[in-house]
Amino acid sequence: MPYLFLAFIVYPLAEIASLVVMADWIGAGWVFLALLLSALIGIGMLRHHRIAVAWSLVNDLKSGRLTPQSLFWVARYYIAAVLFIVPGFIGDVLAVLMLLPWGRRDGAKVPPPSDVLEGEYRRVDPRSSHRLDER
Repeated sequence: MPYLFLAFIVYPLAEIASLVVMADWIGAGWVFLALLLSALIGIGMLRHHRIAVAWSLVNDLKSGRLTPQSLFWVARYYIAAVLFIVPGFIGDVLAVLMLLPWGRRDGAKVPPPSDVLEGEYRRVDPRSSHRLDER
């Protein structure tokens, strides 16, 4: 538990240090523009893709392909969106790394459908005068 508390202190300090270094290197205006752009990307990810990601989970659940990898992909996506919104370059780099397709849904492959059609049938003599509705 003390490590988690330490992370909540070290991470913001590292973000502030990275902002100061980048502002010194490329200028404060460009840093502000980059932070604004990354926040807009994060907000866009949360607004426009939440329904698509939810439907992806529903489709995986219906098809029986819901695996920890698919759940991890959704968690990575939302964490990356939040990291884009939080100001700082370290969070942006982590967000981009989380969006890379490493391990994405490879373990959830569905076998190809076979040529077998399962169902019930009965033979009907086409010359008979009986209708199909009559049994």
